[in-house]
Amino acid sequence: MNFYVLTLFPEMIENAVGTSITGRAIKSGSISVETVNIRDFSTRKTMRVDDYPYGGGAGMVMEPEPVFRAVKSVEGKIGRRPRVVYMTPQARVLDQTKVESLAQEKNLVILCGHYEGIDERVLQETVTDYISIGDYVLTGGELGALVLIDAVSRFVPGVLSNEESSQFESLQDNLLEYPQYTRPEVWHERSVPPVLLSGDHRRIEEWRHEESLKRTKERRPDLLKNSYRVICASYGLPETAERGRLLTERISRYGEYMDYNRRKLQKTSFHMKPWNLLLLAMPGAAGDAAEPSAETASAVRYDPSVPFAERFRGLYGSETPAVLVGNGNEIAEASAFLERRSFRVIAEVSPDTFGDERLLQNAALAVREKTLHFH
Repeated sequence: MNFYVLTLFPEMIENAVGTSITGRAIKSGSISVETVNIRDFSTRKTMRVDDYPYGGGAGMVMEPEPVFRAVKSVEGKIGRRPRVVYMTPQARVLDQTKVESLAQEKNLVILCGHYEGIDERVLQETVTDYISIGDYVLTGGELGALVLIDAVSRFVPGVLSNEESSQFESLQDNLLEYPQYTRPEVWHERSVPPVLLSGDHRRIEEWRHEESLKRTKERRPDLLKNSYRVICASYGLPETAERGRLLTERISRYGEYMDYNRRKLQKTSFHMKPWNLLLLAMPGAAGDAAEPSAETASAVRYDPSVPFAERFRGLYGSETPAVLVGNGNEIAEASAFLERRSFRVIAEVSPDTFGDERLLQNAALAVREKTLHFH
């Protein structure tokens, strides 16, 4: 991935990115960070790029033409119009979903303002994304640019080693990360929680989820309103459940799985809450045979003759968001049924999505983005 930072102070960026993980990633070629000095595109002999604001007021404003020329220079280098991020406190605060979305780009331009900001006209003409790193004002956008580069780089393939993997990040589920422990087992008369020494991975994951919820409630209760527990319901052959699992894992680390091939589950009443997210994987999405062999169907308890409404007769929502994975006919039938049961379908995922990892990742990011603003 290539970062282009448009700035009045290139040395601020260059001195910082050459160390730690980003420095290693630059050396390995996983990312590149190029600074573009906006002063080089000044229209004046003095190389000034700012002037007094129209209407009066304190401070200076960066002129539009040097910024425009700087953006165009990058556009000419990469051969296409780039995604341009302007760092400003007058924007949505950066979150993990946005970070992962930006990491899908091949080239990313980051525009750093200074003084009282940049002429609005050039922002309207060139900027695609406005990002803040917090509700406070800095002297310039360079520190914000460094934060963005660091956060985005973690999701670029090859930047992190297996030990540093970003697969499960704090805040991915809009929850704070659970407590971490290492050796020694007892330190200053404080012991590592016994569950972490049990070797029971299911219990460990349950403990981590509970601790994440507890910590978020204590320290950042505002995050909980957009935190969802994904429940993946599937029926059909094993391929269907596998597709549901793949999408669930890219949405959340704390997914729960329900096999609606099971007669007992079909007869059980299950009321999902507003903070649940139903991911329903149906046979057409996995390429299951319309008429599986008796041997295969028996092995997975799948009876294709059971009507959809009968299979899910015990399932109810409560203004619960739902994501459907299936073909057109399945989605239409499932949507109508779920809407009657107080679910709200927020996304549909095509069968073709599962043939391409990038498409699958983008689908998961789109779902996470919609859940952030569902309520």
